[in-house]
Order: sequence, then C-alpha cells, then structure tokens
Amino acid sequence: MIAGDLVSVSASSLLILTFSWLLFCKHVEGELIGSVKPIIALPGDDVILPCRLDSEMDLQDYTVEWSKLEVKPDPADRQGRVPYVYLYRNRKTVTKVMMETFIQRVSLNPDGLKRGDVTLKIRNVTLQDEGKYSCFIPGKKFRETVQLLVEPNGVGAPTMETSQFNISTPDPGGEQNNIWISRSRLALWISLGVFTSLIFSAVCVYNFQRRRQECQKPFLV
Repeated sequence: MIAGDLVSVSASSLLILTFSWLLFCKHVEGELIGSVKPIIALPGDDVILPCRLDSEMDLQDYTVEWSKLEVKPDPADRQGRVPYVYLYRNRKTVTKVMMETFIQRVSLNPDGLKRGDVTLKIRNVTLQDEGKYSCFIPGKKFRETVQLLVEPNGVGAPTMETSQFNISTPDPGGEQNNIWISRSRLALWISLGVFTSLIFSAVCVYNFQRRRQECQKPFLV
C-alpha cells in the first residue's frame, strides 16, 4: 500500500515538474528570440546591425548572407532570387547579387569574421533602409533578425551610430542582453539538473520500498 501511494505521488509530482519545466523552457526561448532590440537611427547616420555567434569561431571560410525581409524577388532574375543586402562567400564580397543601393554602403569587419562576428555596418542610412534584416550563416544554420528604424525627425534615441567601425564594441543594451541570455541558459541547465535528480530520487525510493516489501513477505515452508 505504501509503495502504491508513493508511486502515485511521485507520478503526480513528475507530471507537475515536467509541465513547469516545459513552460519555463518556452518562456526562456521566447525571451532569447526577442532579446535584440530595434535599432533607431537618423537619416545620414552610420549604423551597425549586430550578428555574432556565441563562440569566437573563425568564419572566414563560411558564407554570410544579410537580407532585408521586405525585399521581393528581382523580376530581372530568371531564377527569381531575392537580392542580398550583403553577401560574403569564398572570402570575398559578392556584389553581383547584392542590391545596388547597398553595394557602396555596407561592409563586414575582417577581424570580426575571425571571431565569429558578422555584424554589418551600413553607412549613410536613408529612410528607405528601414525594415527587418536577417543575418544567416548556412554552414552553421545560424540566423538572427534585427529591426532598423529610421526616424526622419527623431531625437537622440539609442542608436547604433558609429564614427569608427569596431565590431568588437558591444551595442547599447547589448551587454545587458548577453547577461540575460547567460543567466537564462544557466537557469535552464540548473532546472534540467534538478528535474533529472528528482526523477532519479523517485525511482530510487520506489525500488527501495519495493525491495523492503519483498523482504517483509513471509517465507513459505
């Protein structure tokens, strides 16, 4: 009877813990996806669109694609491809498939590529540059999205304006985002460890109670 009650309580507890852990994971995932704040700039500003791996992996031999999500396929392209804002492939910039309005105004930092940082710099921002941008590294299956807002009559809001292109310098608020991401991941691993420990403990207690009952059974002569 004791073992049966124990199994029932353990099963209920595990179900509650499983449901709570899944909700926590979903919450953390949602916060991580939305951790990059919109970048606000004025016409004529230089801005930096952040995109970096968690590790400082050398990406010089990888393809890096920067696209603007609102852009439609090029009618002049027989394959119906969408032109890139910036394309890095085979250790060079491929301007042939880039949007003409960006060719002379965008660049990556070569030193940043060596450290897993493919942040894009856009010089002399215009109102037409406003929109959502996607950074994609096919070889790593890594993608980030960032929104650029261009305020024609804006006041000095937090921008990614820069007079010197230095990718290693974090954007305003970026440090706080990184701290939040690190803490969220740490909390996720801690929760997973606690969850696993509880399951292991419940199994051990159940086995102990079952063996105890078996030992208490009278021997048949």
